[in-house]
Amino acid sequence: MDRRQRRQPLPLHLFYTVNFFLLLLIVAYIARGSLSLQAPGAGLFLFAAGCGYALTYLLPVALVSLLAGRLLGAMAKMVFAVLLTAALVILLLTDSQIYGMYGFHLNGFVWNLITTPGGIESMGGGDGANLTVALVCLAVVLIEAVLMALLRGRRLPGWRNLMILLVICMVGERLAYGLSHLQGYRPVLVAAQEIPFYQPTTFRGFAERIGVEIPREPKLSADHSGRLHYPLSPLQVADKAPSPNIVFLVCESLRWDMLTPEIMPNLWHFSQTYGQRFTHHYSGGNGTRMGIFSLFYGLPGNYWFSFLDERKPPVFIRELQRRGYHMGLYTSAEFSYPEFDKTVFASVPAADMVSDSAGQGWQRDRRNVKRLLEFLGQQDAHTPYFGFMFFESSHARYYFPPESIIRKEYLPELNYATMDLKEDMPGIFNRYINASHHLDQQLGRVLKQLEDSGALQNTIVVVTGDHGEEFMENGRWGHNSEFHNEQIHTPFVLAVPGEKPGVFDYPTSHLDLMPTLMPLLGVGNPAQDYAIGQSLHRASPDRYRLVASWDALAYVGPNYKVAMPLKAGGLSEMTVSTADDKPVADTGQVMAQLQARLVAVLEDLSRFFRKH
Repeated sequence: MDRRQRRQPLPLHLFYTVNFFLLLLIVAYIARGSLSLQAPGAGLFLFAAGCGYALTYLLPVALVSLLAGRLLGAMAKMVFAVLLTAALVILLLTDSQIYGMYGFHLNGFVWNLITTPGGIESMGGGDGANLTVALVCLAVVLIEAVLMALLRGRRLPGWRNLMILLVICMVGERLAYGLSHLQGYRPVLVAAQEIPFYQPTTFRGFAERIGVEIPREPKLSADHSGRLHYPLSPLQVADKAPSPNIVFLVCESLRWDMLTPEIMPNLWHFSQTYGQRFTHHYSGGNGTRMGIFSLFYGLPGNYWFSFLDERKPPVFIRELQRRGYHMGLYTSAEFSYPEFDKTVFASVPAADMVSDSAGQGWQRDRRNVKRLLEFLGQQDAHTPYFGFMFFESSHARYYFPPESIIRKEYLPELNYATMDLKEDMPGIFNRYINASHHLDQQLGRVLKQLEDSGALQNTIVVVTGDHGEEFMENGRWGHNSEFHNEQIHTPFVLAVPGEKPGVFDYPTSHLDLMPTLMPLLGVGNPAQDYAIGQSLHRASPDRYRLVASWDALAYVGPNYKVAMPLKAGGLSEMTVSTADDKPVADTGQVMAQLQARLVAVLEDLSRFFRKH
């Protein structure tokens, strides 16, 4: 074959057009749950998104095949087109099955699970399932080969106009989602979840920069339908159920080893006198978003995105509102970032939520504690209340006033541009200790008022961190980067009227708080109706816990820790270590050993999604 013949173009317009409509049909099948949405724009959005993504899926196939044709000739172009298109169809068919069974799209966790030896069998498959998969794959390849034989070389009249229309669909879909996200238009946000590997585009930052006011939905009806099925059953509440006061004190970046008599004497005294201290407690996230989410919902972080899109608060907050609880919510950050005003507190009126972001964290905490104390002092004995405060003192750059210094060898100025991590880390850690000491002084103000006023006789108190903080113990500083124990291990103190103080060393999690509190409020449902966790007082010593980041999830068992990507783009990334973050000799052996538990995790990740 000479060079001229090798470079002779072979149009595959019709081949790709037929496959475009085939992919569009598969996407429509996956999204069938939202095709019935009786909402203006939702159906049109799904059509535009389906067209745009069908084209997006095909573009890499066409480009690689074209390159193969240029380098190797027309036959290579056809072979690459057949094999890559068949692989794409198989991938989407697999996604359709995963989505139909579990309610979320093919991601790194599922990919690793099914490709690990024994994975399909552990999910209920066997030789028959493997044979079926092989036959389906072979059939798809044969169908693509037949299509190529029939359609190769045939041009599609007006294909350029079709491409223009598809590009318009892609741009229109981007704009529609961005505007819907900005306005909180749920039908489009929910419909977008149906599209395989959907990548959202948001305009929030741009809108804020140009001064556009972003609307908030203070009240939501409870009968919205969508992908979520939460709770699984309506709450069953006992007649004359107790309604104790509840106070949550959540501290930014507070790790477990700060709770000592020297660093945090006020919280230590409270835990010894009134509280139950859980020493082996993990947050549900290595960052604020997932940590707070897991605390209030009792769910792993993969649910965050759906709850955000549907603006769905936790059943805990809904139940408190149903009973008429007075609410006083205070943060030394912002309720809008992360978007707790659209998730955890989506149904709480804005007037009950106070943000203070002026000045350094310790200054904000002092002002907000004063506000919280005023709120607590205004309550009467006839109406229960819920108080929440998020403290910032222990957040980087770890600021503190002079009277809070207990470690004098601290780095006087933390400058990100000039610091030397290795040399400066001991001084940075001492800054953190001083900041944590100031945090304890502010906690002490609240705890003392609760004690002195006698409120502890009818008040449940929760004190914990949203996540931990690492200081290069495993090569990282801060949080939100890895699932190292320093980033996820937090203190946890729970005081319940009538229950004795104590120290509990078995493994617990933020996901366990709701299964502990809801029965104390007279809710009779099993915890599985609204949460993944277990009661803090009945946690099994050999259990596993789940910890999430923005795009990954960690299984943390008694012996091993597995960090698994949840986004489609991380299909091959996984980290396996011992439970104390040491490397393992044989990753494959560990994965095979954990197959049954990882399948149980898969059920946890999908329990509260509606199945088609």
